Amino acid sequence: MKKPVPDPPSLFNITTTYTEFCFCDEGETPLFSICEGASMKHALEQLMALLRLAYENNDQVGELAQGRIARMQLATQHSLEASKAIVASLLSGIEKQQAPG
Repeated sequence: MKKPVPDPPSLFNITTTYTEFCFCDEGETPLFSICEGASMKHALEQLMALLRLAYENNDQVGELAQGRIARMQLATQHSLEASKAIVASLLSGIEKQQAPG
């Protein structure tokens, strides 16, 4: 029997596109870029590493922060923890789907 609606494409086949970025003045030649064609899994692994670094830096700020800055640091820590959890969940889903059987 033919399906009335075809299966959607797998999200795990998504790859990155070439994207330039730089934290310099507008109009400057970008120094960095995301390469085209990296798998979603690889991109998420790199994102997780960047989130870990941001978390560690934020944690060090928390050791010095007081008052309003300390509260802002805690809010940032919560956002980073939630972001890491989302990425970890996506990576786990990809590995689960790619596992044989």
